[in-house]
Amino acid sequence: MFGRAGRGEIASSTTVGLQPRCLTGGFRSWRAPVARRAAADVATRPIPSLQVLRALAALAVIYTHIRYDFSVKFAIADFPPHIGLLDTGVDMFFVISGFVMVYASERLFQRRGGPREFLARRILRIVPLYWATSLAALAYILVRQRASDLVPSAVFYTWAAASFLFLPYARTNGELSPLNGVGWTLNYEMLFYAVFAMAVCLSRRGAVAAIALLFAAMVLVGLRYGPLPNPFAFWCDPLILEFVLGMLVAVALREEWRLPPWLAHGVILAGLAVFLLEEHFAPATSRVLAWGLPSALVVAGLTLNAGSPGVRHPGLLARTFGFLGAASYAIYLVHPFALAAPRLLHFGLAGDGITPPAQPWLYASLQLVAAVAAGVIVHVGVERPVTRALRRARESR
Repeated sequence: MFGRAGRGEIASSTTVGLQPRCLTGGFRSWRAPVARRAAADVATRPIPSLQVLRALAALAVIYTHIRYDFSVKFAIADFPPHIGLLDTGVDMFFVISGFVMVYASERLFQRRGGPREFLARRILRIVPLYWATSLAALAYILVRQRASDLVPSAVFYTWAAASFLFLPYARTNGELSPLNGVGWTLNYEMLFYAVFAMAVCLSRRGAVAAIALLFAAMVLVGLRYGPLPNPFAFWCDPLILEFVLGMLVAVALREEWRLPPWLAHGVILAGLAVFLLEEHFAPATSRVLAWGLPSALVVAGLTLNAGSPGVRHPGLLARTFGFLGAASYAIYLVHPFALAAPRLLHFGLAGDGITPPAQPWLYASLQLVAAVAAGVIVHVGVERPVTRALRRARESR
């Protein structure tokens, strides 16, 4: 879902030799004349536009959590100002995750050992850093020794174990969040990976169709027979359909369908328009429609654009956001600690309900910088070398 993809996981969006293909409906779509095998062979580089999109999604999540911090810890409502577009970071990540899993698994479909290979890649990519941040959160809770966190002890220890196993389980205060609070999204990701691993033994189309049907059935069960007990209520949430939206875009790209530039730009603008208008209809509309569908439109417009030439010599800004996109997984997991660090350093472990900062904009800016910097440091110093070492160890077996 986050961060830099390994070799063979994501291809460049550059497509050469495009030829128009007429579709019914009066407009022209485009289909690349390259062979499917050749298309798979170019899957060696990240898609620059998706890396930038990952960076923007990570920054959006940080902004949302800074707002939460000011509201809960400082009792300052609506600061920084609410920007509806920035509420959609998680939904964008889910759509991108669905896209990447299909696109990165081109050589695994219908291949013997494909499910095992897929799960091994995902575990090596996701688990180490998540477990490390969960251990840090557990240590903080044990050091703080707040009774509301630890009592009843049976619930606490079960909840802690469930956090490491990616199982949704309510903590002692009833919240359905793991040790690292942002890890609730990874509980959905691991559900998706488990289902995808079973489906990868099918063809690309067959796998996507099977997952789409299963997730649609799960959502219908949740809506028809809910509220279900957890973890089934959690797993049957309509949010899982956002993975399907991303998968459908990846299938279109792998099937070599392209949009003429004017239409690709229109699709992106349509997605952004829905984002900007969501506050007017989101309360009466599913989150999947209000935030997931426009996220898919933006991803589709960026990846299916037949006129995208690819950037051979990106500028400093593009390289910076591309790097942040590669580090987005680490930024996502580490930023809650970085946001809390200034408060805890100044007021100690009991840093709740403290006096609001005298310069809230400065404080919020420092939080943003600290969150990004911490994520980048962890990405460069921990995540990247550990992931490479684990991959080398696995390949040498």
